[in-house]
Amino acid sequence: VPQPDKFLDAAHRRRIRFQLGQKNSFLSGYRVSGRYLPAMESIFLRQGLPVQLARLPFVESSFNVKARSKVGASGIWQFMRSTGGLYLRIDEAVDERNDPLRAAEAASLLLKRNFEELGSWPLAVTAYNHGRKGMMRAIRKVGSQDLSDVIWDYQRRSFGFASSNFYACLLAVIEVEARAVEFFGPVVR
Repeated sequence: VPQPDKFLDAAHRRRIRFQLGQKNSFLSGYRVSGRYLPAMESIFLRQGLPVQLARLPFVESSFNVKARSKVGASGIWQFMRSTGGLYLRIDEAVDERNDPLRAAEAASLLLKRNFEELGSWPLAVTAYNHGRKGMMRAIRKVGSQDLSDVIWDYQRRSFGFASSNFYACLLAVIEVEARAVEFFGPVVR
């Protein structure tokens, strides 16, 4: 590439991020996922959705059933109280966000609605992290329904690294899961 700033451009803050411990976290999630994925895939199939979407807990929590975020998301699907409340019972007695299969049902309904309103899986998956209304606002502001245009041209603090890379992270975990033996050796799920 003859471009003089090619390495500077390649190292742009939206292109590179380094995090230690991801291999161990994924491996732990890979082991636990065997407990839930068959049932989750059935849930997604019943909704007419791609079964690969059932891999979102790898991105959200690495299938850590005790996952809690600093902003209030809970469970392996990391539902916020407001979004979870649309599909799940959340009150002083019960918090269904922490039931992996009930939350999978809720996630399938949320993703289905995201897809119906946004028209593409890259946008629908990104909306799972950033919010459907936030993605609709980004699309309007950028004037494009292409996720790569939104990532490069939508400049908002709320649309940071996690939101702009959420779909790519899902694609990465699908690939790593498919090649798990190559990366981790034989592992009992």
